[in-house]
Amino acid sequence: MAALRMSSQRSDWREHLHANPSRMENELALKLQADRVNYLTQVEIPVTTADFYFPLEPRPLIVFVDGPVHLKTSQMMKDEELRTLLRKRGYRILELSYSSYSDKKRDELYREIMSGLGK
Repeated sequence: MAALRMSSQRSDWREHLHANPSRMENELALKLQADRVNYLTQVEIPVTTADFYFPLEPRPLIVFVDGPVHLKTSQMMKDEELRTLLRKRGYRILELSYSSYSDKKRDELYREIMSGLGK
């Protein structure tokens, strides 16, 4: 019974996240679109939801844009465990952290994405 309740909560959380991406995610998406970079967003990987997913061969690139909530020690430990698992499954992981939104920080994160794509 608890598993069903947890699954339902996870679904609600994902729907909330999908419906309300952060400002940083929105701004990065606009820049990617302007540069005609092909990507998917809010892609559900079997163990998590990627903020940006680039279906590259031979190893897809998953980008996580981590705002202030991800800077807490307990969340950082959970994130690292999850991302280690994804690396073992063959994904390349790019973790982009920020403490608050700014155009300068957005541009910095965007350059990191482009670098991760080899552009």
